[in-house]
Amino acid sequence: MGQGKTFIGFSYTVFIMRVKVSVKGQIVLPAELRERYGIKAGNEVEVLDFGGEIIIVPVSGGKGRGLLKFRRKLDEIMAEYKREEKEREESKI
Repeated sequence: MGQGKTFIGFSYTVFIMRVKVSVKGQIVLPAELRERYGIKAGNEVEVLDFGGEIIIVPVSGGKGRGLLKFRRKLDEIMAEYKREEKEREESKI
């Protein structure tokens, strides 16, 4: 799937893709992600702010809001990711 970094944890994989922000503050979700999550023009997504981390979550087709399900707390997942990313950066030096 495209270019990016893959982070593999206990029971999840995070694939990171870099996109640019337009002068209007817009981003384009890569086609591969739109297809994987069934996001079509006009669909809604939720933008979550986790104090320094932004996460985009597709809203399900129903009238309800998006639903996050993680086996571990999201802050634990993000902390582990940051730790491992820091270790990778330090090993390059």
